Amino acid sequence: MSGKVDMPQSSGLLPITQINARFTAYDCHCEGDVEKVVISGLPELPEGTAFEKMKFFRDHHDGLRRFFLREPRGSMIQSVNFIVPTENPAAVAAYIIAEAEEYPEMSGGNTISVATTLLKTGIVPITGPITRFKLEAPAGLIEIECDTSGGKVGSVRFTNQPAFAYCTGRTIHLSNFGDLIVDVGYGGMTYAIVDARQFGFELRASEGRRLSDLGQEIKAAAAAQIPVSHPLNAELPGITQVMFVDPVTRSSHGAESKNAVIVSPGRVDRCPCGTGTSARLAVMHAKGEIGVGQAFAHRSLIDSVFMGEILSTTTVGPYSAIVSAISGRAWITAECVYMLEDDDPYPTGYTISDTWPEMNQDAGRT
Repeated sequence: MSGKVDMPQSSGLLPITQINARFTAYDCHCEGDVEKVVISGLPELPEGTAFEKMKFFRDHHDGLRRFFLREPRGSMIQSVNFIVPTENPAAVAAYIIAEAEEYPEMSGGNTISVATTLLKTGIVPITGPITRFKLEAPAGLIEIECDTSGGKVGSVRFTNQPAFAYCTGRTIHLSNFGDLIVDVGYGGMTYAIVDARQFGFELRASEGRRLSDLGQEIKAAAAAQIPVSHPLNAELPGITQVMFVDPVTRSSHGAESKNAVIVSPGRVDRCPCGTGTSARLAVMHAKGEIGVGQAFAHRSLIDSVFMGEILSTTTVGPYSAIVSAISGRAWITAECVYMLEDDDPYPTGYTISDTWPEMNQDAGRT
């Protein structure tokens, strides 16, 4: 599909003199993970790649991330996507992904929500039983293939940028526990992957708080003890995610496993995690546990599923890498107009430790 998205200009509401800002957004969930897609009201950004736009947005407009993700308008379990123009002739739009504490270069669940929203709102037209287009993420071009049979938006399959294993079977030391074996993989974000059995976890929803607290501890230890740098973009952070995993089981339908990804400041990803699935496929491939073309079902703590597949192999700098495709579904839960009144005392929100377990120094009212 070619052409560019025409960005919506107005929500159509009557002007209100005390409103400083107004944003049109769609609340979504992708296989359970709660996300927002903001399509209008955003500031103009300089021309450049989605990665360059993300950096400018982060450095000059970070108040918008906090506006949408902190209380009273958001929460730590949510993420937000800002739809912005793209200068890439192959893409229909670009998007900036923001989470509670960082701007990921890629996110599978957010990508599926963005693609679903653009199709369901008609911003990107449905072209037949299968609708194909490209989006520009900060990580690069992402190919999208959507089931749009009968004019309805179903499963979204995206082809991720290459994923690879930094290392496997590394030992780190964890205070109050001892030595711990981890794998480290990149799939759009960098993950320390941990066998949940080392801690007696069964990966149930009731374990969410304990998984989150321990995951944050493991994350800090792994990032300090296994420093890594992306070979093609040194600006990308090292380990910022922890993934607890169950052993892989196999059936006639392919390989399957459950996981729980811990996102800062200490919460469980509700969906099976798309970049985490890519990272895990890369680690599994590095260990000889899965091959090109084999199906992999990745389950979340609430038993939602992403289907993953290795399409091909490649290299990223000195690392052997894979190209993976991940598929899942998203649903719109609300069409919203978010407003900021000029006398609102919390224009960029606030955080309290009863719902934000780890608070950085600027996490309060700003």
